[in-house]
Amino acid sequence: MSFCSREEGIGRAKLDTEVKRRPGAFVTEVQVRVIQAKEWLTLKEAALLLNVSPLTLRRWVLAGKVKSEKVGRKHMFIRKSLPAILE
Repeated sequence: MSFCSREEGIGRAKLDTEVKRRPGAFVTEVQVRVIQAKEWLTLKEAALLLNVSPLTLRRWVLAGKVKSEKVGRKHMFIRKSLPAILE
């Protein structure tokens, strides 16, 4: 077994351990594709696609940098209205 494959194995084991500890903290590629296909996104989904925290996205909404629609207590975003960062 070479040094490189051993390091890769250790890295994979660490990632598997983290996923088991906090399963909601990691998003799979399939989940990202589902989110990308949606027209309306929740705050959490939009933040995930923009690679920012939900708090940052909420601040951008309050500052007027990003437009959202309030549905009850939730912010909903039209995917097309998100900044060009998304693409």
